[in-house]
This record gives sequence, C-alpha cells and structure tokens, in this order.
Amino acid sequence: YVSASDTGTEGRIALVADGVVPVLVTATGIIPDADVTYNIGTSTRKYNTMYATTFEGTATSAQYADLAEKYIADKEYESGTVIIFGGDKEVTTTQLSEDTRVAGVVSDKPAYLMNSEQEGGTAIALQGRVKVKIAGMCRKGDMLVTSSIRGYASSSPDPRVGTVLGKALEDHKSPGQGVIEMVVGRV
Repeated sequence: YVSASDTGTEGRIALVADGVVPVLVTATGIIPDADVTYNIGTSTRKYNTMYATTFEGTATSAQYADLAEKYIADKEYESGTVIIFGGDKEVTTTQLSEDTRVAGVVSDKPAYLMNSEQEGGTAIALQGRVKVKIAGMCRKGDMLVTSSIRGYASSSPDPRVGTVLGKALEDHKSPGQGVIEMVVGRV
C-alpha cells in the first residue's frame, strides 16, 4: 500500500497503521510522513545498537556523563586511574605531582566514545563527570592535579598552568586514598 500523495509507487513499500502511512520505505531511505512526529523505540523498549555513517539531529541524551577517547596505554588500567601522555605507548600513569602531561581519567562507561574502533585502546575521559582515585583530603570544587601516588589525583590550592585535571564534585575527608566523583576538564 502506498499513499495517493506519492507521485510514483514503483520500488516503494509503505507501512500502514490505523489507516495512516507513518513510514515509507524507498530505495534511498526510510521516510516519515510528518516531521518530528515519530519515535524509534520507547522508554521501556529500546534498540540495542544503532549504526550510521552520519548522525544529524537536534538533541541527544545519554545515561552516562563523560566524553572519552581511546588511547593506547602501556598496560591495562582500572577505571578512575589518572593518566598522562607518555610512557612506552600513548598514555601511562605518573607519580609526579602536578604533571603537565596530564591527559584524563580512565572511563568506565563513557557517554560518548571517540576513536571507538581503535583496537586495544583505553577509554580516557577528557571532559565530564567520572569517578577518580583520590589521594588525601579535598573539598567539593577543589582543583585536582596528578598526585605523587601513581594513578591518583590530589587537591591543589594553586596549581600551575597545564596541570589541572578537573574539579572535585564531592569531599574526601580521609587523608588516605579513596574514590570520588569529579568533573574532568573544568578549570
């Protein structure tokens, strides 16, 4: 069935629902009958993965909160580990406090992953909210830098330019090590 408004019906398939043609399938694509009217999936019935060459739209949303890119690490690191550019591969850890080579934090579940097809890469959060390993005490809003403890961040009251990893989103009241949420890339 093809609607009467179509000028040519050859090579077209129409889906009909309640007497309406919400979707027309042609040799060049799937076309809705109206703009900004239909959804793909629902809030309770979702598609697993969608593949496309180009996405163009007005808005997107994500369950997770960071922008990450895959880099080749010199070994496997757990999420929350502070990473710098350097080492035998592209990225590694450091025990140099306020290291200017700071890159980001190993991400567990990035909202958006760049360079996703790179084999063997480690997702490094470059912007957004992630869990981070913290050494020492900090307050919400403190600027975080690399710590003298390998793979950890620490608070710095007056960091040098180029050393800031981001800002703490919660307090860490213990002088020991722990894990907190932070925002990567906020100065």
